Amino acid sequence: MNSLWRCILADFKQRTRQQSFIVTLLSMSVLTLLFFPSFDAQYQTLVINGYRGIYNSEWLGVCLAMLNVLFLPIICFYLIKNGLELDRQSMTSELIAATEVTKLTYLFSKWCSNVFILVCIVFVMLLSLILIQLYYGESYQINLWALAWPQLVFVLPMLLAVASLAIMFESIKWLKGGVGNVVYFFLWTGSIIQTIESVSGVGAILSQIEKDVAERFPLQQGSTNIGISVVNEFDKVQTFIWQGIEPTTSHLLSTLPLLLICLTCFIFAVIFFDRFSKNSLHESKPPSWLIRTLTTHVINRLDALLFLLTKHFSFTRLLRLELKLLLKGHSSYWIMGLLTLNIIQLFISQQLLVSIILPLSWLWCILVLSQLGQLEKQANTIELITYSKKSAVSQSLASYSAGWLLLAMASCGSLIRFAFMAEWILLIQVVIAISFSVSLAYFCGAFTGTKRMFEILYTAIWYMGPIQTALYIDFFGVNSAESWQAGMPYYITAISIGLLMLTVHAKSTR
Repeated sequence: MNSLWRCILADFKQRTRQQSFIVTLLSMSVLTLLFFPSFDAQYQTLVINGYRGIYNSEWLGVCLAMLNVLFLPIICFYLIKNGLELDRQSMTSELIAATEVTKLTYLFSKWCSNVFILVCIVFVMLLSLILIQLYYGESYQINLWALAWPQLVFVLPMLLAVASLAIMFESIKWLKGGVGNVVYFFLWTGSIIQTIESVSGVGAILSQIEKDVAERFPLQQGSTNIGISVVNEFDKVQTFIWQGIEPTTSHLLSTLPLLLICLTCFIFAVIFFDRFSKNSLHESKPPSWLIRTLTTHVINRLDALLFLLTKHFSFTRLLRLELKLLLKGHSSYWIMGLLTLNIIQLFISQQLLVSIILPLSWLWCILVLSQLGQLEKQANTIELITYSKKSAVSQSLASYSAGWLLLAMASCGSLIRFAFMAEWILLIQVVIAISFSVSLAYFCGAFTGTKRMFEILYTAIWYMGPIQTALYIDFFGVNSAESWQAGMPYYITAISIGLLMLTVHAKSTR
């Protein structure tokens, strides 16, 4: 027990002493304030038939629990999904492997540390909630129990499950990197629908609030909006006094699925965790006939052709090397998938091409693009390219061009098809979308030094924009006429140029 407690305390101290932890606490405090806008704000976060409760402890506690259950999993998961990686980076993994600490003890200490970090975040949000209630002054009566019990009943089990998911994703080899970041995002989007439509938990509380509003204001017709909903000046949100509810046995029983998920994920983590043992790696199998043929007759010939086209100028030679460095380490199966997507782009209907296949081709390249801005760090060539500003600028432009060329290759079927059919508007939109994607990847990689930010941010923008066709996030413009009418291509182009200029300037002055 003493060794377990020492492991928990050491890991908790290591992760909370980082500057990023303090920044996270401050950010979550600000986010809590944004969760509860003022009465005359241009947006609201929980509106039911045009009404919201006054900011008393009962309303604030339940609303914070709802918003935390919906949105905190996506924030917390990526925050704590680095516990095992920190030991690998700090080179303490070999020491841990040489000690008598078992897999169960080690992973349980990491899980406890994750839980403590997440509890600290919720505690800071609760303290901020008290200040918010006093600041708005709609009710000065502080009810600590009304503020706390929704977090204990609904949010805490969710935090336990997220902590186990983070451990499991880090323990499974193919989920611990960028693939896991993308997979978890889609798991989270599916869980939102399940949470809202569930007959227990926060779904049941939301239904009860809707019922109370319908009984008090039967003539008012509207819908329920959770998240950010814009409020115009002609349809202001009205308030009412909500007395709150008390926790029941059904509320406690609704946490059982989350606790089961928590236990299951932790068991899988113990099973798949290799305890930093190199012997756990499987021996590499010889490539199949298909892979050898693809490598010999396609990839090598394309590289030879690219060498002939780029050998006459120093910038094009650098571009070819940056592209090879960008693609280094990615399997031939990934390249086969890229070729397959291009073939599909040539023959599928234009509606499916624009709305699904072309965005999917860009998402296929997300793990490659996320390397932009930090390739020199991975290849240990920082000292070689920083001896003069001229070489740094050339390298930055070559790296950006390599990323642009990669996405152009992923969209090659669409580019050929749009040019052949004289769909010049769609052709321009593809060029703008590629430029934005590469600029965002380069900016995120250069300013954070990690792949994670781009993998998370781009997946969210990709899903809400081209897939869900949210007008002001759709960087491609699936609904072309509406997008051009709103001027979005011009804004996206300006953002792309701005991100590129900021990145090149930052890298050239280092």
